[in-house]
Amino acid sequence: MTSATNVINPSLIKIEELNISRTSCETQGNTILQSVDTQSMSSLNEYNEIKDVKKIKGTKKKRRASDDHAFQRMRNYQVFQQAIFIALLSQFFEIVIRPPVKKSIVSFQLLRVDAIKLMKDVLSINDFIIARCKEKYKMDIKMGTLEKTAKRRSDTNRVTELLHLLQDLLREKGFIFISKFTDGKNGAQVIETITSIKGPNGLYLTQTDITKKGETISKYLNSEMSKSTRKFIPMNDKTLQSILFD
Repeated sequence: MTSATNVINPSLIKIEELNISRTSCETQGNTILQSVDTQSMSSLNEYNEIKDVKKIKGTKKKRRASDDHAFQRMRNYQVFQQAIFIALLSQFFEIVIRPPVKKSIVSFQLLRVDAIKLMKDVLSINDFIIARCKEKYKMDIKMGTLEKTAKRRSDTNRVTELLHLLQDLLREKGFIFISKFTDGKNGAQVIETITSIKGPNGLYLTQTDITKKGETISKYLNSEMSKSTRKFIPMNDKTLQSILFD
């Protein structure tokens, strides 16, 4: 009896091998595509994260620039107020001023008012301001304020204390002030901004007057200070009075 022999068609083997090869290629292709997709998504996420970081940094930079501009405007107006106060007080007193300890490159220069004199009476303005700021500094430290914060406040207080003292002296001479105030957050000192001044002699200064005349007076006094380390302003100084009443 003759045994049956299974004959395999060679073409079927080739087709099978081709199908297996094709399946293998498709699997590898899918794996590669998945890998590419994963890498693409990862790159996209990284790009979005970088974009978000840049956006945050850009926002912070704009906010910081806005804060710097606001501080510059506030400080300039404080300088103009100081200049107006000095000119008004010179109607009644002799005044001694000094240049600031630090030079400002972003705003107008605040001057140091050393003393105010009337005949033999002398009020040491600078010494009074230093003593007041030391008291507030010690109080801040006692209340648990960080030393760095207390020091920064002390520098700010020196400006506001000087303006308040000059303003008080003018009130005693009959001047009336219309003001607006900023809240002193977390124990910080309240800052007063003068919006108009009315004098006993009929003088009336608006906020625009304070800005324009104050800037002119400030420039004049600073130019005088460039010639010496101390400036003596006589009572009824002609230059200051002409600017005030022009």
